Amino acid sequence: DGVERIDSLFAARYKARHFSDVVESGNYVLRIYSRYPIIAKGEIAGSGRGTSQWVDVVVNKRDTLRVFNNHLYTTQISPDDSEEIERGRILQDGGRIKSIVDRIANNSAIRASHVDTLRYVMDNTPHDIVVCGDFNDTPMSYVYGELSENLKDAFVESGRGYGYTFRPMYGMLRIDYILHSAGLKTVNYFSKEDVKFSDHLPIVARLKFE
Repeated sequence: DGVERIDSLFAARYKARHFSDVVESGNYVLRIYSRYPIIAKGEIAGSGRGTSQWVDVVVNKRDTLRVFNNHLYTTQISPDDSEEIERGRILQDGGRIKSIVDRIANNSAIRASHVDTLRYVMDNTPHDIVVCGDFNDTPMSYVYGELSENLKDAFVESGRGYGYTFRPMYGMLRIDYILHSAGLKTVNYFSKEDVKFSDHLPIVARLKFE
């Protein structure tokens, strides 16, 4: 139902509509929409729920761009965990603290393995690239460090404020990103706090070829 709603909105705005799906167990996991033709595509599977996809699109019948769309393995911080942290009760439960720390550490290692494969594909791409999505890790992480190497961060280039993208945990975490190669320039970047379809904020960047 959600995919059909997005389809109708996209079709109402653009005459051309191209998309590429990743479906797991009958459910849509990732989808890329484009008003430009998609000439090639692929998937990069991680462990558990971690998934990446890429498409090559031809922009203005001239420039080829590869877009990577990612949902890296979850942090497994539940709404109950977030509520306990925000209410300050977590400090009274040593077992709960240890459980959260262990989950974060273990899942970070799973994401790191996925990222190593993803980085290999990125490094062997012959076009300018955009790498975006839910990385489930902070700018201080191995995941961000590897994926952002030699790329520009659209938020750093043109964003404002703290730039958080994850509503729980006091809104302290930026874990969703739009990165791009040096052949592109960020024109603007913003997030939409008033759109509440998810516990993540949607982020938007406008890019242009240099």
